[in-house]
Amino acid sequence: MTVTDENETYDIAIVGGGITGAGIARDAALRGLKVALFEKGDFGEGTSSKSSKLVHGGLRYLEHGEIALVFESVSERYTQSKVAPHLVRPLPFLVPVYKGARWGLELINIGIWIYDALALFRAPRVHKTFRGNDAHRMQPELKKEDLKGAIEYYDCYTDDARLVLENILDAEEHGADCFSYHKVVGAEKQGGRVVSLSVRDEMSGEERDVRTRSVILATGPWTDEVAPELRTKSKLLRPTKGTHLVFAREKLPIDRAITLVSPVDGRVMFAIPWRDRVVIGTTDTDFTGSADQVWTDNADAEYLCESANGYFPDADFRVTDIISTWAGLRPLIHAEAEEASAVSREHQIYLRDDGVMIIAGGKLTTYRIMAKEMVARALTWLRDNDNEVRAKKIRRSNTKKLPLPGADGLPRTGWKGIEELIKEIEKTYQLSKRIARHLGWTYGTRAHLLGQAILQDPFLGERIQEDLPHVWAEVDFAVKHERVVTLEDILARRIPLILIGRDQGLDVAEAVAKRAAPHLGWDDDRIAEEVALYQSHVEETRRFRLKG
Repeated sequence: MTVTDENETYDIAIVGGGITGAGIARDAALRGLKVALFEKGDFGEGTSSKSSKLVHGGLRYLEHGEIALVFESVSERYTQSKVAPHLVRPLPFLVPVYKGARWGLELINIGIWIYDALALFRAPRVHKTFRGNDAHRMQPELKKEDLKGAIEYYDCYTDDARLVLENILDAEEHGADCFSYHKVVGAEKQGGRVVSLSVRDEMSGEERDVRTRSVILATGPWTDEVAPELRTKSKLLRPTKGTHLVFAREKLPIDRAITLVSPVDGRVMFAIPWRDRVVIGTTDTDFTGSADQVWTDNADAEYLCESANGYFPDADFRVTDIISTWAGLRPLIHAEAEEASAVSREHQIYLRDDGVMIIAGGKLTTYRIMAKEMVARALTWLRDNDNEVRAKKIRRSNTKKLPLPGADGLPRTGWKGIEELIKEIEKTYQLSKRIARHLGWTYGTRAHLLGQAILQDPFLGERIQEDLPHVWAEVDFAVKHERVVTLEDILARRIPLILIGRDQGLDVAEAVAKRAAPHLGWDDDRIAEEVALYQSHVEETRRFRLKG
């Protein structure tokens, strides 16, 4: 996307295209503001595609007394299940309780009753308690020795990268200009107020100035690393690293998430069924260094394997069994808490006299509320300081009820609507049940566009890899409709074979690049360059396998 009028002035320029920035762009555009968003890489490339893939209240936050955060989170879990049911799906969680555990079965049961009450009993299903052998029968893979019981409750999981993308697409639909691979490298002030940003196109190297009335930094872990004219003098963040390991499903064939308390150090983590694989995570350790250089290291991998083996001894998790990993940084507000895991997940907003506004902290689940609050605060500042905005008629954004693109036009609301959609897709486009379910739960009503393409060209209905449900129509769809710029965009976030492919997508990288090339104007040299860059990126993610 390019700016058509260099003299145009935006009401708000957002720096950062993760979930918070995308949510802010959508909210502001829906209100009728003139919005630009600049992301130095692909949308959601940073922390927002490297979460635990959960939309949840944070049961463990009750231990720290963060009642308000839990209430806000479980309320947003319900909202997201209505506005994006194709992306936010119910998932049962099992909490096994062993003899000598820090929390006994009855105490956990009371905690989950509080959790359900804070959710106004709108969880996908009410929780259940299982004792003795009944608990082991619920999940035979668990270690049986000293198992006192287990409690099953429900939260939700998501495709975090797609949640970002659909917010971006809807923001653009309502007038926002969103630019990936555009880095803000400086700012100009007049009269003590920021009036323009210097923006560099990372693909061409060209720079231009973009005029704006205000700036919102939604840069997550990069908050302390942005252009000097925009960042604060004092450090705002205490980033912590979260690492996840991906294994083949046959290693641990679970259909519910299992809550684990690491026998190594006692911190809470999960084993999660995700995209025909199983994920073990996460770590929570203080991080120093650049947010651009975050990788799983060998200590992370060994720690997670050892922790999981304490619960699933027959699985025998080993570093050599890992298919892939991802590691991201939590942009937590700087605090002196002794343990990284004890740092609050609450967000904070900072307003400056020069028109720069910063939002930091928070969590994936509460992004919509964070965006709504940020835009409201920005509007107040703009009305106090800018005659042009003061004269504008501002609408309500109504993001609490307005569906994201893939939920628009469902036959019924919520998850029942998705199930009806899947049946329709399977029948109309003569697809297998597995592929129809994959398309429905991934694209929602937009799956009809893929189905229509498959009807016209049956090759597009063939699988990219035999053991996964992704089909070639998704490559065409990504480059035509989903703001793809690089091969990595496709294989890391649109069709995330880098996480779930047994060879992390290297085996099909060239074929995918050639398929995308005509739509993106790539010649043979550019195809070779994109494949080489992708191979290099995959090698970076595999550094954890090297000792030392």
